[in-house]
Amino acid sequence: MRYYLLLLSTFFLLGCGPGDHMDDDSMDTTLMDADSMDTSTEVTTTSTTLYYGNVNDDTVVLFDIEKMQLKEVINSNGVNPYEISQALGDELYVINRSDYTIGILDTTTDTIEDEIALSFYPRSISINLNDILLTSANEPAAAIITSNTASQSYTDSAYVTPASFGGSNATGHPVWVDDNYFLLLDRTENTIELYQKDNNSPIDKLTTQSSVHHVMYKDGYYYGISEGEQGENSVSPGIVKFSVANAKITLALERLLDSLSDLPDDFNSTVWGAHHGAFHPSSDHIYVGSAEGNVFVLDLAELTLADTFKSGKGVGHFTFHDTLMITTNHYDNFKSFYDVTDPKNNKLIKELKFSDQVYPGITMQSHTTHIVDSKLYFMFNTGQNSTLYKINLENITIEDSLTLENAYCLMGSSSESTTTSNGM
Repeated sequence: MRYYLLLLSTFFLLGCGPGDHMDDDSMDTTLMDADSMDTSTEVTTTSTTLYYGNVNDDTVVLFDIEKMQLKEVINSNGVNPYEISQALGDELYVINRSDYTIGILDTTTDTIEDEIALSFYPRSISINLNDILLTSANEPAAAIITSNTASQSYTDSAYVTPASFGGSNATGHPVWVDDNYFLLLDRTENTIELYQKDNNSPIDKLTTQSSVHHVMYKDGYYYGISEGEQGENSVSPGIVKFSVANAKITLALERLLDSLSDLPDDFNSTVWGAHHGAFHPSSDHIYVGSAEGNVFVLDLAELTLADTFKSGKGVGHFTFHDTLMITTNHYDNFKSFYDVTDPKNNKLIKELKFSDQVYPGITMQSHTTHIVDSKLYFMFNTGQNSTLYKINLENITIEDSLTLENAYCLMGSSSESTTTSNGM
């Protein structure tokens, strides 16, 4: 397989270029005795590597972001490595969504050193101290991974195709409540289920009007993004606010977006869907995106509408950098950048376009973004290739890019390494 590196804004040249060479006349020829020379200075170099799964050929691709170069390609040893996820210590997990295994990637050697055998296809993980909670893609089930061994499955239902917006995955993202309790988001039954680690059946359930994709926690309450249901029996997406205490789930409020006032003119609950949200970094507001591109900002107390604004199709994730918010528009060819100093008055700063074409059915903007030294890194996909972009957040410009052919990269993780050496 050949990889072609395209769209590089900088060519790396071997040897000296203009200005790299010192003339003899410019050199300081002052002699120093050995005692006056300091050779004990330590030089520390930090480097960041991005790891992405390539579902087109079941490999893991590694990028050196300082050099914006492809570092290495390794075999995932699995099928459909959809996500490379942070695990414990120096390990990353290769989440093979069409395989009964998780690969264990050692970032100190950049090798798949082992694998975890499972009884279902893995979906995503959540880390809690020494345990990792894993949910399933093909069963409404979860498991706990301890010392790289998966437990018996936690479940009480069989798989049926979910009716809600968001695809066929049996579960949403896993949620730890504390060291002994966790939540399983069962998309086949539209339930949020509470489990205790030593009990493989749920001890309590909350039924919602559509499936919940993921849940966030703040100040005593959980906020779940309900995805909505499209078609003849349509249900609007919304937010489910609840608490967990004394082994019970208590519903505080379920707010469907179509119940809000001052909705956008193009609101249509029969075709809309949602799956992720984000808290404003400094105020009590939550952002929820929609498949059609509108963003809803709601206060956390009563979940009433504070603001709406337009982003790209499939706006699903929000990344904050100081007062800057960046949207991930999954199904569109541009990213949006907003000033969110006031969550009731979000101001568009700029849109960056990455293609003249929209690719139907393709997750064009990968699920994960990375910010390192005020630079944003993310993957843009066409289905035939993937391009890693480096965005300077100081002036919101494309600083560099790197394209891999025959690549479709959806979720990744970063790893930092430091090297210390003596210098002069």
